[in-house]
Amino acid sequence: MTKDGKWRVGIDTGGTFTDIVATDGNQIKIGKVSSTPPDFETGVLNSISDVSIGVPDISTINHGTTATTNATITKTGARVALITTKGFRDVLELRRHNRGEGYDILWDPPEPLVPRKLRFEIDERMDFSGKVLKSVDQKDLISLVEILKQKELDAIAICFLHSYMNSENEAVVKDFLSAALPNLYISASSDLIKEPQEFERTSTTVVNSYVGPILNGYVERLRTALITQGYKDELLIMHSGGGLLPADTALAFPARTVTSGPAAGAMAVEGFTVSGAPSGGIMAVERMAQSQDIENIISLDMGGTSADIAVVREGKARLINEYNPEFGVTIRFPAVDLLTIGAGGGSIAWIDGAGAPQVGPQSAGARPGPACYGIGGEDATVTDANLVLGRLDENNPLAGDLKINLDLARKAVESFADKLGLSTDDAATGIIEIANSNMARAVRVMTVERGLDPRDFVLLPFGGAGSMHGCELADELSINKVLVPKNPGVLSALGTLTVDVVHDRAVSYINLLSDVDINELDKIFSSMEEDVTAQLESEGFQKKMRVIERSVDVRYLGQVKTLNMTIGNKKIGDKDIKAIGEQFFKAYEENYRYITDKIPLEIAVARVRARGIQDKLNLPEIDKKESPKPKGSREVLFERKVFKTPIYDREDFGSGSSIDGPAIIDQLDCTTVIPPSWKLKVDSYGNLMMEKEV
Repeated sequence: MTKDGKWRVGIDTGGTFTDIVATDGNQIKIGKVSSTPPDFETGVLNSISDVSIGVPDISTINHGTTATTNATITKTGARVALITTKGFRDVLELRRHNRGEGYDILWDPPEPLVPRKLRFEIDERMDFSGKVLKSVDQKDLISLVEILKQKELDAIAICFLHSYMNSENEAVVKDFLSAALPNLYISASSDLIKEPQEFERTSTTVVNSYVGPILNGYVERLRTALITQGYKDELLIMHSGGGLLPADTALAFPARTVTSGPAAGAMAVEGFTVSGAPSGGIMAVERMAQSQDIENIISLDMGGTSADIAVVREGKARLINEYNPEFGVTIRFPAVDLLTIGAGGGSIAWIDGAGAPQVGPQSAGARPGPACYGIGGEDATVTDANLVLGRLDENNPLAGDLKINLDLARKAVESFADKLGLSTDDAATGIIEIANSNMARAVRVMTVERGLDPRDFVLLPFGGAGSMHGCELADELSINKVLVPKNPGVLSALGTLTVDVVHDRAVSYINLLSDVDINELDKIFSSMEEDVTAQLESEGFQKKMRVIERSVDVRYLGQVKTLNMTIGNKKIGDKDIKAIGEQFFKAYEENYRYITDKIPLEIAVARVRARGIQDKLNLPEIDKKESPKPKGSREVLFERKVFKTPIYDREDFGSGSSIDGPAIIDQLDCTTVIPPSWKLKVDSYGNLMMEKEV
């Protein structure tokens, strides 16, 4: 519940729209306004005004942000210098020995986030056990500072060899540089990751410093604006690992927020499964999920700029311990396993050098936006194509009262069609088909390439554009069920209200599973648990509101990559060690379709995940209603044929309502498109379950 009847607010800022969900324990308000790059904090304040809530009446703000996402992907982060051990200057360029495009002989990897001229070496050395072989010479630091002062830097990243075992040399350098260059954002790898693998540690530390000033500036501007308007409580930032961090903690670990918003959406999707419902997430979703009897979901978060795909199996989104927002940019922090592609409402249609039509990854974004926005965009986009095909109505503004213009959309699509020698309608259909094909290919990467059959899943599309494409994308994947949440356009904002404050800790512990010293491993876990317990206590979480989970990363001896195995939260015994091995074999076979007991197993890392339990959103059931009558109709193209299609308001549907396609359903935050041969039924929580007629 809320403090003193005040509002709990979840806000997700995307490249095109800023979404808000607010609850006071009795009612829920939603809103969607245009984002305001580069001053995204203005969009946040506009969203609060949009739902008519006074800032002083808010007790908590949970915020998903794309500030660090955009900086990383568009290469607009801080100007960073890397300080590293002598001989390791080129770790960022050596990367791992793989290629982004295995069959393209002309492919070149993207430039590292830190150019070589800003990478500096220190003559220091630590051995693999953490023994100092050579300390840092202060004369070298004095000389280095003079060089750094001339480089017009915003930030510094420090990563020394084996510093995860002993941070002494890194700490000396960080303290010296912090005193000499107080205006720079400085990250040291030993403060971030206590795990081996030089490239991954270096890359993570560089990303942390690369986005640190960006997130710092944004959060400080937002906090200042909120405080000015009377906000007195904590600002919580969504992180990539499916939890929240207090703003000050997020500013120390900004690399943890690079997939902030998409992670919130994936965590909300967990609540729509039977298995995931009881363990947390949205209150009342246990009953909601059981009404649908769903175990496995493919989530599609399609916004204005990108589409994020995640797989939820047996009620849980998969967590991974490192991720790559771009080739050669690795972040070694826990994250929800997502695949992001450039497929959104603003994705631009273009023609490649071979004369073939393409859609995305380039996007018109919020500014200048699709041509139909009338604010400067001239290229045909997915939104323009949907408008031309009749799936959107220019008389029905998009969220945030954004008016769209059919003539401008048709002009842009006609220009694209002329280059291909096609009719306008065929070109618009082609744009939609290409966008859907791109998303289907991404879904297959997350399923088929991992031995999973998409037909065993329900597709759950959300985001501002997801429910327009859900059924046709399902057709492409031979999926016969599509579930559209009650408010799909703001599901990521809702997701921030379904998660807990989550802190992760990890320590390198390399040992054969058969040789594990149970007492030694238990001491390592206990030390990390003391650390995260103190953190949660400082944030106001009493013992009954704290949950700590243990896990270990395991691999075959000789491998680099690992799989994470959960242990629970109790003292380890011999049975647990045996269970870890059994759990590993099962997970390894699921992931790689092969196992062997001829190679020993090795533990690489010990981890703890600590949760500070938050109040959850209570979703009410809706009233039963007869199937509604359409508010009108218009001609809509499906499969290159024109159908006179009834148009409905989402608010007119109640529990038990049902209709057959084709149909268009309008609502504040999105439009849902139901093609011919699909039928719809509404559950008791207002979700739309659509099934393909076979």
